[in-house]
Amino acid sequence: MPLDWADVVKRYENGAELPSMPGARTLQVTGADDDYIYVAHRLWRDKLTRAYLEKAVELLEAGRMTRNYGDVVDHYRTYIADERPTTAATVLKDLGYLE
Repeated sequence: MPLDWADVVKRYENGAELPSMPGARTLQVTGADDDYIYVAHRLWRDKLTRAYLEKAVELLEAGRMTRNYGDVVDHYRTYIADERPTTAATVLKDLGYLE
């Protein structure tokens, strides 16, 4: 199932609290718009780029990237971008793309 960005914006536009990888603090999604998902952690604020997340979903759907939450961080960094890969994995898991 391709990434429906309108659904992503609707899901996160008012923020959300997502469980992170085991041992990590909860991730705060602070909003979303046409280009980004905005995230915050205790020590930082950043954003995830729509194009990178869409590319990740394409690779996942094509079977060219693992769906294993624990392993996807390295794949995301290698095949897509070094833009908060752990955070991207957390969002992709929340969206139902990772196990």
